[in-house]
Amino acid sequence: MDTSRYPTLLMLLVALVQGFCLLILHESIEFEFWPATSPSWLYTLYAFVLVCPTMFLLAANNANTLRLGTGAVGFALLCAALAYYTGLQVIPLPHADVEELLFPFCFAISLLTFKALMYLQVWADDEPLDYPKLFSYSWRNLLTLGLGLAFTLVTWGVLMLWAGLFKVINIDFFYDLFTEEWFYYPILTMALAFGIILIRSLTVIVDTIKRLQQVLLKYLLVLLIFVSLLFLVTLPFTGLEPIWENGPGSYLMLWMQACILFALNSVYQSNANERPYALPVHRFIYGGIALLPCYSALVFYGLALRIEQYGWSVSRFWGIIVWALLALFSIGYVLAIVRKRDAWIATLGKVNVGMGVVLMLTLVAVNSPLLDLRKRTVNDQLNRIAEGKIAIDDIDIQYFERHLAKPGFDAIEKWKTTYRDTHPEFVMRLNQLYMNWDEINSENDKTLLMSNVKCIRDCAAPSELLEQIYIDLSANRWVMRDIKHLYLLQVDPNEDGETEYLLIQETVYGGTTFYLYAWQQQWQKLIVNSVNTKGDSPEGDILKLLENATVLYEAPKYKHIRIGDLIIGTHLDDNHSQTSKQAEEQ
Repeated sequence: MDTSRYPTLLMLLVALVQGFCLLILHESIEFEFWPATSPSWLYTLYAFVLVCPTMFLLAANNANTLRLGTGAVGFALLCAALAYYTGLQVIPLPHADVEELLFPFCFAISLLTFKALMYLQVWADDEPLDYPKLFSYSWRNLLTLGLGLAFTLVTWGVLMLWAGLFKVINIDFFYDLFTEEWFYYPILTMALAFGIILIRSLTVIVDTIKRLQQVLLKYLLVLLIFVSLLFLVTLPFTGLEPIWENGPGSYLMLWMQACILFALNSVYQSNANERPYALPVHRFIYGGIALLPCYSALVFYGLALRIEQYGWSVSRFWGIIVWALLALFSIGYVLAIVRKRDAWIATLGKVNVGMGVVLMLTLVAVNSPLLDLRKRTVNDQLNRIAEGKIAIDDIDIQYFERHLAKPGFDAIEKWKTTYRDTHPEFVMRLNQLYMNWDEINSENDKTLLMSNVKCIRDCAAPSELLEQIYIDLSANRWVMRDIKHLYLLQVDPNEDGETEYLLIQETVYGGTTFYLYAWQQQWQKLIVNSVNTKGDSPEGDILKLLENATVLYEAPKYKHIRIGDLIIGTHLDDNHSQTSKQAEEQ
């Protein structure tokens, strides 16, 4: 095994420094000191510490150390800047849903780093920028990192086995040592570096694995093309409606396109003279590729329908971005097929090299202020509200809270001021956001709720009753969050001359709940079972019904049965009652 062409000691030193840096960041989170107290700086440092050393480990050799190191540092600083901006979106602390930020960001940065590394390797080695070289670097990097991570996992498993064996015989030293953060962070980063060094020295094995996956994908590509053509052939008989009625059809078609393009680029490597297939199969393949723009048209139509109906969302923005990238790949291939026919593979590299740059620029833009998808989603939704396309009661405030980070928080804070006087019930719902379970509702919510209760037919609600209503409803934050309207109707169902109050609670999800409040030394809440003889929900006209309909009281068909101190309430089973009503209607 010859590792002389790799700066082994320098690579191990870089890994050791990376391990200690990750240890410090971990400790800052555990003991809550800077940079953990500032998400923007925490994400910045994590991005730099993870990206820069990893790129160096995967690509450094004795001939390009300085050039590659300079490029890796520069690219890592770019990733750190994007991470800093992402950290600024973590508002408000500590209630922000960071998973909604970190998962797409980490995925985007991982893909961006993967693409950038192969371009950086060509530049650092001072080689011509051609697709076969980029393709070779991409697969070597992917397989090397994957096998290196597997080696690291095995190393960790051996250490845990070692610790477990000694723990069994009551020697806890090794178990305590191997589970300490200060030990396993540097040890595991060193193990990863050593694994990468070993695997990079065995290029024959890596190239063999690459050829193996190429052979497997050679047959998979034919199957993918066959399935895609079969799907298009069936569309004239089924129509387009089932695509979107039976699930996320647009995203499934995007996956189909992505799988075809991935398999295509794994089998063909821009060599016009290479023929992985017989000529009829080769033509069958590029015939299927020529029809990929049909998928792009269908996906665009489906996404456009959703956007027209519901406006933009972060997922729809991503859908359009992925659609645009795949469509550009497909159109580039189709133009090559039209010009070159059987020799179109010769232009495959030009399309892929250019589109690789476009992909990297897109990933940078969406994680920066240039194309912040969350901010653009908020602006679109605000415009739809201003145009009357979305009613105040229909605003999905939980989407703003959970998925839109700082832009969503800013919109919610603005609404609290804008709608406080005109829609107090909406502001009351907004106040329940960004709260822990053990937090209580504020005095401000109490005022809003009490002013939100609408007394029907000029009833005068006692202040003690409104206080009790607030106490009962605020006991559950989810109830407060879902309130759309509260109506209060003065009634006397037991006809004893004492006034009771019927509280009707409408929710934003269409439900209606009834409560009866009666004075028994204090106001007591009684749950009411509502029965509608027509079997229809009174939603939509409940206020009109309360204001205009006559209030009558009906005695139950079956009175309570009292046997000594035992009181038995009798009522018909709900299913039996519904069956009886249907029989009477017939």
